[in-house]
Amino acid sequence: MPKVKTKKSAVRRIKITATGKVMAFKSGKRHQNTGKSGDEISGKGKGFVLAKSEWARMKAALPGRR
Repeated sequence: MPKVKTKKSAVRRIKITATGKVMAFKSGKRHQNTGKSGDEISGKGKGFVLAKSEWARMKAALPGRR
């Protein structure tokens, strides 16, 4: 039986915590930050927990990382 492949785009965008929650990270921090305030840029660095309705779909994209 072949290996189940992981969606590489999902690996870069989300992570599953030790308790099983699915976390994502805010976009818009990589470049073009000159017009943004410091509070806005630092706020983009924080992760947030996705809605429970999204969890099953996201965990399916990461088959070997539960």
